[in-house]
Amino acid sequence: MRKKPLSEVTMEYKHILCTFDGSELSEAGLKHAAYLSKTTGAKLHILYVVEKWYRAADMATDSPEWQKIHEDWLDKGRELLEAAASKVKSMGASNFQTVMKDGDAAYEIVAMAMEHRMDLIVMASHRYSPVGKLFAGSVTDKVTRKAPCPVLWVFA
Repeated sequence: MRKKPLSEVTMEYKHILCTFDGSELSEAGLKHAAYLSKTTGAKLHILYVVEKWYRAADMATDSPEWQKIHEDWLDKGRELLEAAASKVKSMGASNFQTVMKDGDAAYEIVAMAMEHRMDLIVMASHRYSPVGKLFAGSVTDKVTRKAPCPVLWVFA
């Protein structure tokens, strides 16, 4: 397949994926994603990943106590997504959905971007130095390397 020259490429956003974890930093990313959705008419997909359950898999059992812990984490995720939906509505964006996944954050973000053919991923990030990224294992860095579409890093 022959690629178009850069001068003929148009950017049209139909689906934007925004990661959200309830932090002040992710709220900055949500603000940018909502603005882009509102101005372009793209559908905004707000994703929260329950990574704690995935990280605790080696310790988790089928016990009622662990099931309660998992349910508590899911409830917290639902609360955060409801808050995100309210914020997006208050910013004037109306074409959006919230999604919650269980698993490794970087993997789930890239998988959703591929599955739903996202045109853009919006992620808030700390300003890590290259050495800081090496030690922190930045989710943003992992997603950027594997994403099937552009990734917009928002710094607060």
